[in-house]
Amino acid sequence: MSDQDLEAELNSAFVSPDRYFKDQRLAPYTEGSRLLLLQVRDDADSSIYFIWSFIYVHILLAKDKKAAIRLAWNKDEFREKLMEWSEDMTPEDRDTAGLLVASILGEANKSRVAVIPDKKPIGDPGNA
Repeated sequence: MSDQDLEAELNSAFVSPDRYFKDQRLAPYTEGSRLLLLQVRDDADSSIYFIWSFIYVHILLAKDKKAAIRLAWNKDEFREKLMEWSEDMTPEDRDTAGLLVASILGEANKSRVAVIPDKKPIGDPGNA
């Protein structure tokens, strides 16, 4: 692999394309957005609640990060706003949202690191 190829590969690991749901931009999926999702969930939540929450949190983060964080810390208000936002969604929207979330989570879980083997054998560390 040439230096240019390596640089391009490294740069691509940090650049993700903008994602949209129904013409609304989603913020990138990060450890911070994952923490917000954990803040608004319960063990009894359904998978579709997670999908709608995921989309909604990332739309809110793209619009106003501070407001999204404040809302996530008021779980009841978050749920009310999520219900209002999702009322007009169709089964097709639900399917699209599920595929989008699966795609984003799949990309986040992919390893982008190629191991380059060390050409020197590992010897006895001895008393170095």
